[in-house]
Amino acid sequence: MEAVTCADTTIRMETWRTEDRQVNCILSAKCDAPISNYTLCFSMLAPCEVVEGATSKKMTAGYIELGFDRDVLGTGQALAFTLKYKRNMNPSNRSWLPKGAYLRLEDGSILPVQIAPRGIDQAFSTKLPEQQADPLSDQLMLVPAPQSWKPSGNQLDVSAGFKLDHSWEGDGETDSAASVEALAERNNIGPFLHEDGVTLRFAINEDLAEDAYELTITPEGITLSASAAAGVFYGAITLLNLKLIYGGAIPCGHIVDAPRFEWRGQHLDCARHYYEPETLLRLVDMLALFKLNRFHWHFCDDEAFRLEVDSYPELWKKSGMRGEGRVVPGIYGAADGPQGGTYSKAFAKRLVDHAKALNIEVLPEIEVPAHSWAVLQIHPELRDAADESGEISVHGYLNNTINPALPEAWTYMETLAKEISGIFPFAHLHLGCDERPPAAWTRSPAIEQLKAEQGLKTADDVQGWMMDKLASYVSTLGVRPAAWEEAAKGVNGGINNDAILFSWTQQGPGLEAARKGYSVVMTPAAHAYWDIAPSSNFNEIGLNWAGITSLADSVNWDPVPENEPELEGKIIGAQGCLWSEVVLRDANMETMMAPRILGISEIGWAARANKPDAETITQKAACYSKLFSAIGWRQDVRD
Repeated sequence: MEAVTCADTTIRMETWRTEDRQVNCILSAKCDAPISNYTLCFSMLAPCEVVEGATSKKMTAGYIELGFDRDVLGTGQALAFTLKYKRNMNPSNRSWLPKGAYLRLEDGSILPVQIAPRGIDQAFSTKLPEQQADPLSDQLMLVPAPQSWKPSGNQLDVSAGFKLDHSWEGDGETDSAASVEALAERNNIGPFLHEDGVTLRFAINEDLAEDAYELTITPEGITLSASAAAGVFYGAITLLNLKLIYGGAIPCGHIVDAPRFEWRGQHLDCARHYYEPETLLRLVDMLALFKLNRFHWHFCDDEAFRLEVDSYPELWKKSGMRGEGRVVPGIYGAADGPQGGTYSKAFAKRLVDHAKALNIEVLPEIEVPAHSWAVLQIHPELRDAADESGEISVHGYLNNTINPALPEAWTYMETLAKEISGIFPFAHLHLGCDERPPAAWTRSPAIEQLKAEQGLKTADDVQGWMMDKLASYVSTLGVRPAAWEEAAKGVNGGINNDAILFSWTQQGPGLEAARKGYSVVMTPAAHAYWDIAPSSNFNEIGLNWAGITSLADSVNWDPVPENEPELEGKIIGAQGCLWSEVVLRDANMETMMAPRILGISEIGWAARANKPDAETITQKAACYSKLFSAIGWRQDVRD
């Protein structure tokens, strides 16, 4: 039968989760002529398989193409089929239902498909009710909690803002205050500085650490003491927070404050979802409001390489956009596309400068050796042509691992490391090294030869040798290497070279690395991964492999075990992470971070004794709901 379509064709796919962890779908069409000879294309959150009703024709990770024995639509016919996730994965919420569906007809033309999920409560919201803090309460609702707070029982009206006392000019305090003023103005929470405001005096206290400050708030005015511009900045950030959270009437008293950890970070995956440049700038502003000082920029992964490097331009030109007929198909809801984007080097510099003005450094990441599927589609020479390992990654990608036995691989990795390090003045480079598939390098003649030459036995040994060599090269550039926890594996002790390791599966690998002398940043998924759903409600969006990560979970942990205080010097901080598999639009980032980003702010800054419990962080979050609303940070967006 020849396919015929009309102008008002409507194709619909109803989807719902069954009690036995399967996903049911019904495909139908309204049209005055039948549609046939088509392929149904859409994406799931992870690899799946057909239980009945259809035939899988192609699958790339969670992207799938289906065919039907009886494929006529538009004549009152409906096609029912059932899917299930591989590895018995549980579709626990709406993120696990099909996304981005379309029909590809025999002539290559495309028809969009409307997806209609069942069982979704459109009124569902996780936004906390806004609550104004009480200035006469002894409890200070500031996030993060300061080292010391001694209330005096009075309050001060700062609704007009703050007026700088220029009778004494310290080193850099005016610039720090101006940075906070600019932050407030562009986020619609100003004024911070105003000629009619409360007098704000500065004083030097050389006994304070660079990031430390003291605030004395009295009915007559405010004195901010610090030893450096950074301390002035954090003191001013505190005043901006108090002004908003307390509705302009802030409590009087004395604050003594300094961060517990040097590394207080937030990561964002821009490979699975392309975020608009302005979104990244707004995120950096958010980090500053909560005294976070590291932005970990993850712009490449299996799905894309988004930074416009000069050394390998085909990477971003061919993987930056995904969809029908492109290197990367319509994964993660991209449909037929084109969907995505890339970041210019000019924007990277703008991001770095924007962050630097807010006391934030940008950590770039190149992802090797695994998580390189898109890279290998574009540059297959980075893989041993005789390799028959056929590794499948945890996300379902076939052959996604660069082969370190090849000279071409070293040219690629070193050239990329050098160019990217030159873009980011922080002089730190994250090399990746997470989730290498177990089968990788197991049937590669080139790897076998490398093992013999270097005295290596296992794939972990090969990885350790590779990371050590690459980190050594990075060190010659004057750059400190970093990597995920797996980089410590291998008979040679792993990456070495004064590298920083990020412990993500849980805290155990980080503790082990710290005991061996590595510097460690803790980012355990159960407490600091905002892509993990915050509850078990089906209306949520998010993953579930680490259980759920609630607001309470975000503070219910400590990077350093109480019984191993000697590790305090090696565990240099904590970081939140947002991987973007479930992100369909930029606003989802805001929903998934708010309010849980409050947790990583407390963990990174507050002293162990001052860290809030679950009840207190919930109370603080209700107050900060007002801040999120004021800056336009979405708290209730769903897909």
